[in-house]
Amino acid sequence: MHELLERLGRGDVRLIEMCQQANHAWREFLSELNGADTGTLAARLGFFQPTIERIFESKTLGQTMMPWSAFAVLYDTQSGWGPNKDRALQLADAFSRSNCSQETRDEARSCVISYELEPARSVSGSGHRR
Repeated sequence: MHELLERLGRGDVRLIEMCQQANHAWREFLSELNGADTGTLAARLGFFQPTIERIFESKTLGQTMMPWSAFAVLYDTQSGWGPNKDRALQLADAFSRSNCSQETRDEARSCVISYELEPARSVSGSGHRR
């Protein structure tokens, strides 16, 4: 995220094109793996990471932007997840199980929190207290 903000601050307009390319790459990736189980998706994420790093012309920026650009394909700021909610939850699980870099998995975890994709937690001991 630091590199992204630095480059935006310097006015690096190539970032817009990079994000568009990543969006296209993710749409193809997710379309190709439509219906795949989470394990398959997780395995393929590790092989897809170098593609995203090349798009962003930087290993560190690619690792940061990989999950953010993935979830951005599935989310709409006006209508939320819509029919993509299950796919987003699957993608969140797949990132956590993937062999992507630790940096990418950490960013994916940040996405899960930001996009409120954490699984519902059962509240233990939620009875009335006396």
